[in-house]
Order: sequence, then structure tokens, then C-alpha cells
Amino acid sequence: MFYKEIHEMKLRVIIIFVVLLVSLVTTIALRPYAAQMMEEMTAQLEEMPDFLKNLMGDISGLSRLNDDNYYLLSQWHGKNYGQFLPFIVLLIAFPIFAKEFDKKTIYFLLSRKNRNEVFRTKYLAGLGAVLIITTVLSLLGPTAMNLAGYSTAFSGTLKVLLQQLVGVSFFYSLFTMISIMSRDQVKPVVAGIVIILGLPILGMIDALSWLNPYPFVLGSNVAQKGTIDWIYLLSLLAVTAVLTVIDYRVFEKKEV
Repeated sequence: MFYKEIHEMKLRVIIIFVVLLVSLVTTIALRPYAAQMMEEMTAQLEEMPDFLKNLMGDISGLSRLNDDNYYLLSQWHGKNYGQFLPFIVLLIAFPIFAKEFDKKTIYFLLSRKNRNEVFRTKYLAGLGAVLIITTVLSLLGPTAMNLAGYSTAFSGTLKVLLQQLVGVSFFYSLFTMISIMSRDQVKPVVAGIVIILGLPILGMIDALSWLNPYPFVLGSNVAQKGTIDWIYLLSLLAVTAVLTVIDYRVFEKKEV
């Protein structure tokens, strides 16, 4: 059953890699022009009225785009790749359980395997795919930059990668719960998109800013300060563990 799950994910994984490889090539191709464009933008922003500057927020990072490491962290991990991670997780997670209920194949599975084994196999297959995709695409960033002749280190990427792995595990456990609770494959997609778009909106409220995991997943603190946000990492890891237990309990008690 494990290999069956992996086989069914194959097309989705290929599409993900193709799309993001194109994004990586574009990111590297724009490297020679980024610093120049940002310098021009910085000069223009300095001439703007104060109230517009306040709306723009902190623009100090623009001047750091001359640094290859900062460019990689901010433009690849923090934008062209990182911002798509929740969608990648949703693409992998939404059909894992919902598909079985939608197509009524859950009866066949449970007639051959107990619920514990079915849950464990399907859950780990999807989680493994998510973690491998995240790791490979993250490490491709500095590798491709170096092959293109730029000087980038892996230290920053490894720090961001650790946060990304915890972040995608959280999203996976959350989207899996929706997949288990659904009896068709449309509701998990719609609910997942609502969550992905809704979390940043909640984050705009100061009292609820901790509910927005995107700055953590995008490695903002690593790009700005060079450090891992250990408190948020451990907190999100604990939440993920709780959600995983809930996922199993919901699947265990769900009527088929």
C-alpha cells in the first residue's frame, strides 16, 4: 500500500518539480539585475513622502541584495519557492484520505488492513513525500546558484530548511485532518486554500500575529538576523504532534 500511495503521487510531484525548477532558473537569471533595480527603487523611495514610506515598511533589506547569500534567502526561500510551500503540501495531502472515501475504496482497504496500519501507511507516505520535496528544492537553491558562478553558502539554507520542514509538517497534519473529515476531494482543497489565504490576514492583527506561520516558514528571521526562531519552532512542532494524534483519533472513529 505504501508504494501504491507513492505511485499515485508521482504526477503531482513531477509537476511541482517542473514548476519550481522554472522558478529557480528565473530567480538565478534575474540575479545580475536585482541589485541594480533595488538601488534605483531605494533612491526613488527616499524621495517619497513620509506617510508613503511608513506604508512601505522597512526597506533596509533592499540594499543587501548585493550579497548573494541574502539574495538566495530572500528571493528563493522567502519568495519564489518558500511562498508556495503550503500549496505544495495541500496538493500532496488533500486526496490521501478523502480520495478513498470519495471513491468508496476505503471499504476495500479496511477489509484487508486494520485502521492503524492504513492510517500509518498513508500518513507517512504523504509526509515523506512532503519532506523530501521540501529538502530537495531547498538545497537546490544554493547548489544552482554556485553552479551559475555565484558565491553562496549552505549554512543559511540549512537553517531555513529546518524551519521549513517543521512548517510543512504542521500544514500537512492540518490538511490531513481536513482530508480525513471529508467524503469528497473538493472540500479539502477549498478549505485548504481558505486556510492558506486566511492565516496571513489573521497575522495582521497584533494580538493574533503568532497564528501566522509564514514569516517562520519563509525564514525571515534567518535572512534578517541569521538565527533560527527556536521558540516558534518548538511550539509549532508540539502543535504538529498534537494534530497528528487528533488525525489518527478522527480516522479511527470515523464511520465508513
